Amino acid sequence: MVTEYIVPIIIFLFIGGAAGVALTFASRTFEIESDETVNQILSKLPGINCGACGLSSCEAYAEAVRDGVFAPNLCKPGGIESAQGIGEVLGIEVIPGERETAFVHCAGVTTEDKYIYAGTKSCVAAGRYYNGKGNCKTGCLGLGDCADVCAYDAITFKNGAAVVDRQRCWACGLCVYACPNNLISLRKHSERVKVMCKSCDTMKETRAICGNGCIACNACVKKCLTDAIKIEDNCAVIDYEICTSCGVCAMICPVKCIAVDGYKRAAANLNELNPNASKEVLPM
Repeated sequence: MVTEYIVPIIIFLFIGGAAGVALTFASRTFEIESDETVNQILSKLPGINCGACGLSSCEAYAEAVRDGVFAPNLCKPGGIESAQGIGEVLGIEVIPGERETAFVHCAGVTTEDKYIYAGTKSCVAAGRYYNGKGNCKTGCLGLGDCADVCAYDAITFKNGAAVVDRQRCWACGLCVYACPNNLISLRKHSERVKVMCKSCDTMKETRAICGNGCIACNACVKKCLTDAIKIEDNCAVIDYEICTSCGVCAMICPVKCIAVDGYKRAAANLNELNPNASKEVLPM
């Protein structure tokens, strides 16, 4: 009876010991030496693998920085701290890139929905049903795909459209890829004037479905002090290479679909053009 219990135990212990020896041998034989420099760079990154740098993971970016293939200031979520930290690891001075923020090119549709949507709470899913429940086929679908991927809780909703909190957003870019209508873009903080619409509809069509949409009236084009605005596909587009963020376009836009950060400067520039003009500005 005793033999019946002892023999299996001995066999089990022998197999376990042999397996342990084999695993130890394999781990030492096939061990991949970790690069201390890569590990140090990784410690300076946020580790969310957002892909904003152009690579699939923080580790891939750290390796590219070590090899000199990628610049050490491309981590947007890490910002200044990551850039300076990587500079300390590499023993070089790193100039941080300009901070960016995600921006939603939609202020919300002002008309009622064309039907009640009761399907999956997903912009992608809703978009497959007649381009969404709203009357604007290019507007924000409002079901939160962008908010679901945001790691910083920077996206909320107002008037049925996504709104990005500049203080919380670190421009990881995940929301840009999540939006099926391509309404979100990354903009530098110096690019202070934004058009809150991407509609391609004519003036008549836009007025019928949304009070916030660009009607391509050319008022902003005519009053721009630097010729930085033009109309493309029935929507205002800003050339940030020559835009000075004066804010005049936001002041004279009849539907207020242009937002500008900087009330005083905008008001001062508008007064130069027309002292009696309205000083109302739509904030970001």
